[in-house]
Amino acid sequence: MGRRRGTAGLGPDARLLLLIAASGAAAGLVIGAVRARTLAPGLLGLSLLKGLLTGGLVSVATGGLEQIVLRRLWRALPLGAAILVRTVLYTPLVIALFLGISVAFRRWPPMEWQLPMLGTVLGVTAGALLFGTTLVALLRLLGGRVILNLLSGRYHRPFEEERIFLFLDLVGSTTLAERLGALRFHRLLDDFYSDLAEPIRAAGGEVHAYVGDEVIVTWPIRDRRRNGRCLECHFDMVAALAARRPRYEREYGLCPAFRVGIHGGTVVAGEVGQHRRQVVFLGDVVNTASRVQAECKARERDLLVTRDLLDRLDLPPGLEAHSLGGVRLRGKEREVELCEVRERPAP
Repeated sequence: MGRRRGTAGLGPDARLLLLIAASGAAAGLVIGAVRARTLAPGLLGLSLLKGLLTGGLVSVATGGLEQIVLRRLWRALPLGAAILVRTVLYTPLVIALFLGISVAFRRWPPMEWQLPMLGTVLGVTAGALLFGTTLVALLRLLGGRVILNLLSGRYHRPFEEERIFLFLDLVGSTTLAERLGALRFHRLLDDFYSDLAEPIRAAGGEVHAYVGDEVIVTWPIRDRRRNGRCLECHFDMVAALAARRPRYEREYGLCPAFRVGIHGGTVVAGEVGQHRRQVVFLGDVVNTASRVQAECKARERDLLVTRDLLDRLDLPPGLEAHSLGGVRLRGKEREVELCEVRERPAP
């Protein structure tokens, strides 16, 4: 089906690189301003410009390598090894850019004056990169939004909020595990979850949990247009797996498939736990979303959504919904109307 959103704007990778470049440039400006205090007044502008260029270029270079070139390499390395390799790899790159920009500024103090500082620059750069890469690794391991929510204290006290929940289940996981063996099945799950990450991020979703062969994704309920991103996410995930089918078939002899159930409404959100704090969402909405996903297998459907949620969103272009009528979900007293959402046939 292809990506429905953002074709006229920047993709998530480009937006992230732009954010990294802006952050680096801002840090460079601050460093340039601090350095300018030790220089002649006439070098203030050059100091600021050099700091801006150095910070921006270093951020783009390291961020580009991180996001585009070396993304799969980090997955193949243990966390500690990935942090050390990043530091060793990026340090000479940062130093080379620093020296190159210094040479480009003819009015900047000569290289003979800067070379004695090279050891200090090298140490500071390696230390900063070690801290930065460790922070990035932890953000990816725990989730940036999870850490931000914990630090900000947003969920320190439980409160009610409206959210959409998408429950995704791998089709035939028991058979796959028996066929591939435990280790190969684990590698399949790792590839499967990694390939779904980009469509989820592009749709603005937050991975709440991986539970065995199941993924739980959530969005805050907002306006009707943005609420429809949960449906876009499903079809973008389907497209992402289809694009990688040759690799899956080459490595595992098959391409994984999944079923999705979606529901939304009011839940109670808050932190729990002592030694490991975690944000949890409690309420009938979460249970209903799980039951809707289970109904997909019983009805041999790939995507089922409750009517209650469909009434609160705009269907993205190219999609249509078909009611399956009221259904008595397991553990629920009243019937819930379910709808199948699928692509509209081409005219």
